[in-house]
Amino acid sequence: MGKILKFILWLVIALVALVIIAAVVLPMVVDPNDYKAEIATAVEKQTGRLLTIDGDIALSVFPWLGLDIGPTQFSNAAGFDEPAMARMEAVQVRVKLLPLLRKQLEVDKIRLSGLQLYLAKDKQGLTNWADLTAPAEAGEPTDKATPETADGAAAAGLERLAIGGIEVTGASIHWDDRSSDSHYEVNELSLTTGAIEPGEAFDLDLQLQLLSTQPAIKTGLSLSGELLIAGDLDALTISGAKLLVDAQGDSLPAGQVKAALTTDISLGLAAQTLLLPNIVLDTLGLHITASVTGAGISGDAPRFNGTLAIAEFVPRKVLQALGEAAPVTADDSVLRKADATLAWDASLQHFAASSLTAHLDETTLNGELKVQSFDAPAISFALLLDQIDIDRYLPPPGSQESVAANGSGDAAKRSSGDKGTGKSSPQSEKLPLEPLRSLNLNGELRMAQLKAFNLRSRDVLIQIKARDGVLEISPLTAKLYDGAVDVDLKLDARKDTPRFTVKESLTDVQAGPLLKDLTGDDKLLGTANVKANLNGAGNNVDEILNTLTGTAGFSFADGAVKGVNIAALIRKAQATLKGQSAPKQEQPNQTDFALMRGTATVTNGLVKNDDLVLQSPLLRISGAGEVSLPQETIDYTLTTKFVGSLEGQGGKGDQELKGVSVPVRVGGTFSNPTYAPDLGAVAKDAAKAEVDKRVQEQKQKLEKKLGTDIPDSLLKGLFDK
Repeated sequence: MGKILKFILWLVIALVALVIIAAVVLPMVVDPNDYKAEIATAVEKQTGRLLTIDGDIALSVFPWLGLDIGPTQFSNAAGFDEPAMARMEAVQVRVKLLPLLRKQLEVDKIRLSGLQLYLAKDKQGLTNWADLTAPAEAGEPTDKATPETADGAAAAGLERLAIGGIEVTGASIHWDDRSSDSHYEVNELSLTTGAIEPGEAFDLDLQLQLLSTQPAIKTGLSLSGELLIAGDLDALTISGAKLLVDAQGDSLPAGQVKAALTTDISLGLAAQTLLLPNIVLDTLGLHITASVTGAGISGDAPRFNGTLAIAEFVPRKVLQALGEAAPVTADDSVLRKADATLAWDASLQHFAASSLTAHLDETTLNGELKVQSFDAPAISFALLLDQIDIDRYLPPPGSQESVAANGSGDAAKRSSGDKGTGKSSPQSEKLPLEPLRSLNLNGELRMAQLKAFNLRSRDVLIQIKARDGVLEISPLTAKLYDGAVDVDLKLDARKDTPRFTVKESLTDVQAGPLLKDLTGDDKLLGTANVKANLNGAGNNVDEILNTLTGTAGFSFADGAVKGVNIAALIRKAQATLKGQSAPKQEQPNQTDFALMRGTATVTNGLVKNDDLVLQSPLLRISGAGEVSLPQETIDYTLTTKFVGSLEGQGGKGDQELKGVSVPVRVGGTFSNPTYAPDLGAVAKDAAKAEVDKRVQEQKQKLEKKLGTDIPDSLLKGLFDK
């Protein structure tokens, strides 16, 4: 036994001595530079590319099996401008020799410097690496047989892998896409890690500069954190990951965007899971927190969900950070605070936001939003606003921004009392037809209180559907001014000239307060009931007005027409006929009525009405004429007949005009209507009334003398002669 142990000891000593001798002698005897040609030939045979090793190759054996390679380059594919696809200044890889005998791979720090990688795509879409990844030619084996032991079992893998770290310096990556005329460069890339060993955490630091041409942006990026690779290599965790971005370019908001993101990242390679539990992003004056959970991340149908919260911020400051001027608003106190929170889930084909809550100044929004099929998005939503005053966010009345929003200076002139034709501008904005045609939308918006264009409403419901070029807003309902409004709107944009139809009804609405808020002048008072069924065609508002066609019916109860006192106009006409001065008007400049009703037909924007009826204790008024919506002009005649004395409207109680029809011409524009009685018609009617009076007097005398009734037609015919 002693001899055997002695033999084994001497054998081990001999082997160690042999290894030491080999480590010293082998590098002296074997020069790897002698094999450069053979290496290049083998690479060219396998790839068809040239491998050129300009620098020396240094070999070490013990205690590290190491390889140091100097400047080397790998040629590019034929047809591409850059001669080399890849080049490097130096690379160093060293593996500890003895642990290999124990199936343990211990690698010293891997060092790579001066790497330059050129990736490209030509105008036909062919990349400069396509030939390297092409399938093997027919007859060539595509898979290598798995090495097996004598008993047929697969060879056992490594029991331990350890890398002393990775150090990459002075690297750059170029991407040139001629098919899209875009170019990107990653420069000054450096990567440094601590010692890498499964189950042990190590530091990670990455720095780079990214340049792009379309758009022209220069971005500085750094990433740091503590990386942990699981012992079985099936999971990866980055703790305290911090990403800093500093992008500059004319196409960016304010020419520069800075962002800082911190999070923890857990990636389950075997379980195909992703977890980012505590994302924090600061950019553009926003503080955003979020979380992300992913499942099946490397499969065909990955799913993700998480949360998002935007802390309270000042929208005006965010706009400033974006390089945008804050809008000029009627109320300077708006756009001062906002925030939002939501939960979400997503896949490759959908996104859904639930538990959505957002605040803008004093307004709160709640609801949910879904987008299905990103290739042809189908959007659905259900949102609830507690209250909002849109007028606070619009430009101040009369400002340049307000004029621009109205689309022309004509609108401003009309609002300021211009006495022109009232014609609207032909330069109204065209409808966005292409977005409308591709829109797939199904949503509901409710608003507890709404103020817009100075109109106040509550319990607003808007249901919107859009598909295949047809947009429907049905119903649009609201309560306003002690009544209700109900609108059905349909816009068909499938053809070159879109068509629309609208059905609208107002029920028991107080017209005076509504008009007062809308126009600043309550010219018409009363309880309004209106129904309209209209249609039109065109690419903008003006074209639609010029084609507007349909019918409408209306009634107003217990009201008044302000701005004109029909009785006062008649008294003035009466005084003119008598050559007297007009009596002083002491009553309000309005015409009271118990009921006003009528119907209208609309043809190409021209509204015609022939059956207006206005009833009051004193007056019976009928009306006929037309109104041009495109031109905003009025051509209308009111025919007034007195059925009582003028006393109720400020008269003196005379009966001279009782039963006489008095026409009143209404003209001018919507903003400046004019009223004028037809004096000629009044005189003619008054003369006719005098004739009728004389007829009756003569009739009574003859009947008394003859003692019998005489037909009115007989005497009237005699007097007419």
